[in-house]
Amino acid sequence: MKLTDKRIWKFEAAMLLCGVATVCVEALSYGISLFYLIGQLLIYPLCFCIGGVATWKVSKTGKVWQLIGYSMLFSFITYNLFAIALYPIFGIPFASSAYLSLVGCFALFSVLPIVICCYAYRWMEK
Repeated sequence: MKLTDKRIWKFEAAMLLCGVATVCVEALSYGISLFYLIGQLLIYPLCFCIGGVATWKVSKTGKVWQLIGYSMLFSFITYNLFAIALYPIFGIPFASSAYLSLVGCFALFSVLPIVICCYAYRWMEK
């Protein structure tokens, strides 16, 4: 699928909603503080939008499971790069257990919103 296609904006809106839904699922599970929630509301949707652009560029047919797989892969890679870059910027010591917990929570809480948003996108296209 090409980036000049008008459907990319529908897919990016679905990925943006996916990022917000992931933050809500994580907040409901852990009861995250407001300060932490504001930071996650900036990072998660940004990671999903960047991953959505990469998914749109790589995906050739737009099948649902292909969209889900690529969305998970590229948003996970983007989140990892953000986490690695932001640890030293904020002066947080880089502990492997904290990093693995952070990345594991992102992967765990983003599966269901990605599946729902990709199915919703394909349903809107038909």
